[in-house]
Amino acid sequence: MNGSTFVHQGCVYSSDDDFLRMAVPFIDEGLRREEPVLVTTTPVNLGLVQTALGRHARNVDYAESAFFGRRPPQRVAAFTGYRHRHPGAERVRILAEPVWAGRSARQVEAWECMDSALNAVLAGTDVAASSGYTEPVAFVRGRAAPLAARPDDAVTVPCTGDPARMRHTVVLETALLGLAGERLMIFAAAVGELLIGVSGAGGRRPSVALWGRPGEVVCDVDLPATASLDPFIGLHPPTLDPRPGDGVWLARQICDHLDVRSGPGGTTIRLHTPTLRDTEGGAGA
Repeated sequence: MNGSTFVHQGCVYSSDDDFLRMAVPFIDEGLRREEPVLVTTTPVNLGLVQTALGRHARNVDYAESAFFGRRPPQRVAAFTGYRHRHPGAERVRILAEPVWAGRSARQVEAWECMDSALNAVLAGTDVAASSGYTEPVAFVRGRAAPLAARPDDAVTVPCTGDPARMRHTVVLETALLGLAGERLMIFAAAVGELLIGVSGAGGRRPSVALWGRPGEVVCDVDLPATASLDPFIGLHPPTLDPRPGDGVWLARQICDHLDVRSGPGGTTIRLHTPTLRDTEGGAGA
């Protein structure tokens, strides 16, 4: 990845030797060109790379996949952050591998969509998308199943146009559903920021629906009069210049899952956040 192009390659391997035949030449080329190189993969593969590189291993940055952006939105932010930490480099080189073992079908789908989304999310660097990939928006929308119907006991909160009052109402209703402490306040802030970014779009206000499920709280933000949203909205980290997707970015960071579904009647953004467990092993979408 450099200031003008983003080159996205993929590799499938079935053995340690396969992995090293792909990884070592890729890393060596970056080191010869004096490019910053990051390798993020499993502990076993990190050890293989370091042994193969020998004395050159100290010139490479390393991270375990389990901790380097453990959910897709965090991984995108980590990629972007690594590039920004090397502003003087013409190009940076990243070898990255998700952790597939133990993932649910939904989590695997989220990682596959993120891998495709990189071609669109990093378009700000004049992406040269791989011709081997299906067009990212088409790929993600083609995999998007309809959202499950809301339960009859879902609480609907109309948007009043007063952000502080709306956030207070979300806090009260979400607390009744089992969310507590810092996570409750962060979740309410994320919903509030999301609403600020879309309130008044098309002359109609959005609405919020909240309900509980075992171990989690689910929130729908309905945008009945807004234009169809990019399914990758909120994958770009915020900058000093506010953008409509900033609130969605915050929501993606703290929620297990975030789904964006657009149709003739508008758009629904559905958030899932845990009540009794950590989100770090979950998958954002």
